[in-house]
Amino acid sequence: MKRRATRWIVPGHEPRLAPGVRGYQVWSHGELYVPLIIADHPGCGDVGRFLDALPKDRVVKVPTVTSGRLAGMLARRGFAEAAEMTPMGVCELWIRSP
Repeated sequence: MKRRATRWIVPGHEPRLAPGVRGYQVWSHGELYVPLIIADHPGCGDVGRFLDALPKDRVVKVPTVTSGRLAGMLARRGFAEAAEMTPMGVCELWIRSP
């Protein structure tokens, strides 16, 4: 029997985004949303390298940042705090435009 691909993210088994980084990212209307970023080994620079490798010619949005450490990393890379209306209400996010 064939298994159907699941659309659920299972904690501890998130997709690999880059070496040492797990999470989730999705393209929507030409913009890249990265709502989940998890370091396998916090403090070793993998998340910074992942952020540095994100496309610079597209809008990149990181919604609902709850980590002060991640917020600082985003600010140092040119992201700015913003808010966006969604079907579920206003969502705070960090955004970088080309």
